[in-house]
This record gives sequence, C-alpha cells and structure tokens, in this order.
Amino acid sequence: MFDPPNVDLITVGAVLVIIALLLQSAPVLGSSALFGYLGAFQTQASTTKFLKNGYEKLLELPYTLGPSVANDHWHSSVIRRQMTQNLSAKFPELYDEIRHAFMEGLSLPDSGEWKTVKASEVFTRVICRVSNRLFVGLPLCRDEKFTEISRDFTLNASTAAFVISLVPSFVKPLVMKYLTRIPATIAEFEKRFIPIIEERLHQEETLRELWHDKKPFDFLQWLLDAAKGEKREPKDLTLRMINANFTAIHTSSMSFTQAFYWLATHPEYAPILREEVEVTVAEFGWTKDAINAMIKVDSFLKESMRITGIAAYSMGRKVMRATTLSDGTKIPKGAHIAVNLWGVHRDPTIYERPDDFDPWRFSKKIAAGENATRHALTTPSPEFLFWGGGAHPCTGRHFASMEMKAMLAHIVTNYDVKLPQEGLRPKDIWFGASCVPNQSATVLFRLRQE
Repeated sequence: MFDPPNVDLITVGAVLVIIALLLQSAPVLGSSALFGYLGAFQTQASTTKFLKNGYEKLLELPYTLGPSVANDHWHSSVIRRQMTQNLSAKFPELYDEIRHAFMEGLSLPDSGEWKTVKASEVFTRVICRVSNRLFVGLPLCRDEKFTEISRDFTLNASTAAFVISLVPSFVKPLVMKYLTRIPATIAEFEKRFIPIIEERLHQEETLRELWHDKKPFDFLQWLLDAAKGEKREPKDLTLRMINANFTAIHTSSMSFTQAFYWLATHPEYAPILREEVEVTVAEFGWTKDAINAMIKVDSFLKESMRITGIAAYSMGRKVMRATTLSDGTKIPKGAHIAVNLWGVHRDPTIYERPDDFDPWRFSKKIAAGENATRHALTTPSPEFLFWGGGAHPCTGRHFASMEMKAMLAHIVTNYDVKLPQEGLRPKDIWFGASCVPNQSATVLFRLRQE
C-alpha cells in the first residue's frame, strides 16, 4: 500500500537528501574569495570541458532509475523541444485540470465559510494532476492511486539515494533492490504505463498512416515519436516518464507553496494580481498568451523564488579532471562544486533591499522600459540562478512557470486566502543547504466573496 506521506516522512526524506549532499562536501563558487559571481556562473556552465552535472549523483540515477536514464538523457530534448513548443496548444487542457484539481482538492462550501487545509498537500496534488494531464492525459492523471504513487516517488527516491550513497559501488545494486521501495514503486508505475505504451505501439503498427491523425497529443506520445529502436522499449519509456514526474512535481510543488505563503501573508497583494489577471483574460481568454502577459504574476513568483528558493546553492557539478581557475584556485579531480545561489540572490549590489519581499521587483523594471525577457521568470542568468544556467538550464522551466502562473492566477480569481495567524508566514525549514517550505502549515480558503 502507498499511504499518503505525512509530515514526518517528508521531513526525514529531506534530511536524508541533505546529509547525502553534505557528505559530498561541496565548496561553493561565487564568493569574493574566489573570482566573482559572473566568473563562477561561466565556469559552472562549462560542463562539457571538465565538469559533470551533479543531478545524477544526487538521485543515484544509475541505480534508482537505471543506467539507460542516467547515461542517455535523450528525453530531455523532447522536453525542451516538443513539450515546450506545444504548451500553447495544451494550455486549455492544463487549465481545465487546474480548475478541477482545486475544486475537488479544496471542496469548499457554497456558503462562503472559511475552510482550513494543509497547503503543501493541496498544491502537490494539483501539480501532480496537472503535470500528468500533460504527460499522459485523461483518465490516468485523475486516478487517485496513480496520484499517490507519483507524489510518493519523491520521498522514495530521496530515501533510496541516501541509503545507496552510503555503500560501496559493488553493493549498491543489492541495496537498491532489497533495502529500498524503488523496485515496488517502479512496478506500480509499470502497471499503469506499460499497457498504455503497448496499446499505442499496437495502434501505430495496425493503423500505419492513419495513426498520425488519431494518436494522442501528450508527452508520452512525443517520447514514442522521438524514440528509435530499443529506446521504444516500454520499460525504458516508463523509467523516463517516472523521471519526468519526479522533476515536475518536486520542485514546482515546493516553489509554489513558498509563493502561496507570501500571498497568504500579504493578502493586500491579491487585488493587484486579480486586476491584472482579469484584464489579460478579458483580452486573451484563459490561454497561454494571457499567462505570458501577466507580468505581475510572473514577478510575484520570481521574487518568491529569489528570496525563498529551495537551496542555498545551484548548478552542482563534479570535477572530472584537476583544474586551475583563472585566479589560481586549484580544484582537484572528484571535487563537488556549486554556485552560491543564496549569496547572489541576497547581494545588495545586485538587488536593492535584498532581504525584503518585493513582489513587483521585476515587473516595475519592465514597466519602466527594461527588457521583458531579461526579467522574465523563465530566464536564467548570473543574477537569477534558480533554473541553473549555461548549456544546461532546467529544460522544463517553461512548463513549470506556466503551470505555477496559471495556478496563482486561478487562486486570486476564485478564492480568498489567509493564514490562521494574520501576517505570520510559516517558517521555512532548513536542512543543511536545502530550504523546504513548511510542510505542516495550514491555511484558510473560501470561495471569493467580492
């Protein structure tokens, strides 16, 4: 049975991940002691020269999801191209899922009474459903058991990665198989994904040219269309769907929870956001064009991610050969390094009053005539490190941004929100270098009364 995770389990999972990271003892580039933020950013971006992305090590991918996923990231190009290019066409479906997921998840009384809910649980379920509406569509994205499995994989993978990281390489496969929940979790995914994949392959073979006009329009199908030869094997495709689920749900749910806590702490911002949403929707309807035009909603989320990000550093890399930097700093082979996200995002020479939450920090600059793309949430830069940068920024950032903006726009349009104790924002939970939004905090929702 896959019971919904409680606060203690989520906390334990986060602690395990951080301990694993601390065991790697990663120095942080980007302080004045080295060679500056821009130089650090450029160095970290040069992964093809002497660095290896640290994501594989963080999740012990060769063991948790297998060497095919760890060694060949071809599915990332599908995310970057087909998925990103089709977000406008998919938006009506995704917003439909947002509406249904909030309605069913909150189940608010028509009387307009306030209802107390656990924010992190609601948002994780919404994001899980919306993500899988894009990945595999109806009806699976609304299957309660599948939602639980997708949501719980974050904890299972984090716990497994920590346990696996503690043992020698020759023991890792045995530990993964017998001492973690990963095999059981993957089996649950396979029960649901493999029949769908096999049916689509059968239809493709049977219908041939006619399949082009009948085939589903979702991420799974884009993977099938891009895959050749053994890459079309259902088990391997399932592992890539699991990987997409993890990355889509984990970061977005934490980031949106942080942003929502700022909104609930400052309900005076809601009318400003609501006005922008109503104006843009009146012009464009509930479309991706409308979401793109919501620069205040964009700014609100970006500011939240700046001041309450999910980690103190970004762009973790492993040094593959000994290297000497331009200032003479020597980095030995095997060292783990990262860029100082906290230092950059709180640097007073980059951000005025960096410790203050200013929701319109970026939209004011756009309104003043500065380049909109430069200040957009989806744009990685040496000054905004949330998405990483260089040759390998987060490939799913356009979907994550659109999803979170649509969720925030939906909330301010349809609900009133507040905290149990007015103005008292739930305290962030820090484990080493990672910041987790308060998982146990409750908030109050009601149907909009104005």
